[in-house]
Amino acid sequence: MRSKIAIVGAGLGGLATALRLSHLGHDVTVFEKTDQVGGRNRRVTVNDCEFDGGPTLLMMLDPFRKLFSDVGERLEECLQLQLCDPSYRVFYSGGERLDGTTDVDRMISQMVELGAGDDADRYPHLLRDLRDLYQDAIPNFVEKNFYSPLDFFGPRQLGLVAKHGMLSNMAKRIARYVKDPRLQMLFTFQAMYLGLSPFDAPWVYATLTYMEYGEGIWYPKGGIVEIARVIAQLAEARGATIRLEAPVASFEGGQVRLVSGEVLSFDAVVCGADLPYAQRELEGQSHGRKLKYSCSTTMFYLDYEGSLPDLLHHNVFFGSDFNKNLNQIFHQLDIPDDPAFYAAVSARSDSGRAPDGHENLYVLVPCPNLERPWTEADTKAIEDKVFGRLHREVGFEQANLRGIQRFTPSDWRDTLNLDRGAAFGISHHFLQSAYFRPANYSKAHPGVYYVGASTAPGNGMPMVLISADLAVQRMARDGRI
Repeated sequence: MRSKIAIVGAGLGGLATALRLSHLGHDVTVFEKTDQVGGRNRRVTVNDCEFDGGPTLLMMLDPFRKLFSDVGERLEECLQLQLCDPSYRVFYSGGERLDGTTDVDRMISQMVELGAGDDADRYPHLLRDLRDLYQDAIPNFVEKNFYSPLDFFGPRQLGLVAKHGMLSNMAKRIARYVKDPRLQMLFTFQAMYLGLSPFDAPWVYATLTYMEYGEGIWYPKGGIVEIARVIAQLAEARGATIRLEAPVASFEGGQVRLVSGEVLSFDAVVCGADLPYAQRELEGQSHGRKLKYSCSTTMFYLDYEGSLPDLLHHNVFFGSDFNKNLNQIFHQLDIPDDPAFYAAVSARSDSGRAPDGHENLYVLVPCPNLERPWTEADTKAIEDKVFGRLHREVGFEQANLRGIQRFTPSDWRDTLNLDRGAAFGISHHFLQSAYFRPANYSKAHPGVYYVGASTAPGNGMPMVLISADLAVQRMARDGRI
């Protein structure tokens, strides 16, 4: 059966769904409100410097390989991938540095240099336990639809939860393996990729730590934006139509109404716009329960003339009090006094992304979402703190800036329709995870499905690709395709 499918949003989830469905022979049309594909994975330019607008870390390659394999392609033939080794450089407030890497011997050596020899002895044990957690959690709780409660609460699943203590606290569990506070930060901050404090995160999310230290961080030539571009190209080659600057006003069942007034009919609709916004504004229904949201971020995209040789491609800066920093963001909803942040210079791996003599410096600072009002003064306060730290640590000089673009929590909301400016969508607290995460289908309107960060299985590029796979599986089970 050849079905006519509308996809709302050309983010990674929408594009992956379009590719899967068009490969199966269906008539697919993608409607995108902006002038480019990618969603949060958009391209940003400042003068002649190029940036990935959102995610910059490529991890957990299996869902990427599966998507390409399922449509008869090979990931490594479609994208030029290289392993980032070291994965990133860590800057501690006390002046110490550490280069995160999948090289176990190098990690152990650096831990010893930090004066954490006992932690170094336990590091291989930590990695083994993280690997075992990852290998049990991903296929049993991530890569599957839950069609009934028994799919989640069955004996096998409950046994795995108990075996690994998946619901125990991530920060406390890491503290069993490493006692040095610097290493505790190093192996727990990954929960921030979900917009969640590690002090609030269940142990199961330590799978993110394994992704970094067990499998590594990769970079596709041309940037993360190349992933969306290539997937869109493959979908179009299979007959999918992608309409840019075609915002959707509403959908119900198989009928899609564009802001322009155009109305079209389809056999099914797959929505890649962020779920809380889409359900309220496009589908016209409330989710039915109060949702918790992730934190937001403030972004700086900088054309910097000169050299910052101490920075690698990826870099992490920790403040003096990690717990206080997280409390201010997640609980007090304040601008952190001494913010932790991430900085990237992708030209280290891809020289064509910045002109000679310039650095394309990307800075991401976790901050409260719009549960508190956001002001220009907030942006300025963060900018001053971060630029001051970069000056002290790596010789950054504001006088060398030749261009800057800022992106705040308000921009996440207004540009990409993320409720409360929550850059990572809804949070990953236990009651918004796995079986409890908002479903990838509409209970109000049969024939409407959801993909993306705020539906199952969750946030992050690998999870969003899995969400596309799960949505197509559910559509097939429902007889829509």
